[in-house]
Amino acid sequence: MVLFWIPFLLCSKPSENFPESRKAYLKEVGLPILVTIRPRHKINAKELQLYIKTENLTNISISKFQILFFAVDQQKQILIPEEKKTPELICSIDKTIQPNVIIKCHVGPFVYANLWSSIQIQSISFTTEDQIRHVISESDLDDVTVWL
Repeated sequence: MVLFWIPFLLCSKPSENFPESRKAYLKEVGLPILVTIRPRHKINAKELQLYIKTENLTNISISKFQILFFAVDQQKQILIPEEKKTPELICSIDKTIQPNVIIKCHVGPFVYANLWSSIQIQSISFTTEDQIRHVISESDLDDVTVWL
């Protein structure tokens, strides 16, 4: 019985500190944001909504934050929402995001003719208070994004 509980406790401990260790890692490697995304969908209605939290991990303010997404089907085809002419889904935060502050963004709901199977992030960009525009590189998108 003791052997069962020790591994269980060891396995459960790291997950408690996951967000904090992710933040520490991002700060250490110089990545300025942590984005948490919770997709919410109604499969019967082929509907998609995204609830997004963006946290500024820097010591300076950022503004004009934007994430560009696409919904994709099982054949990896980009889908266009029924009420739109173009496929992009955009989370745009016009407010200034102060250091160590979390701002929420809601995208959708959007309805699709076909069932979507995944969401692809095309880009994440923002402007720092010195008016320099930054784009998170494609290789860093997975590091700064947590899907719930």
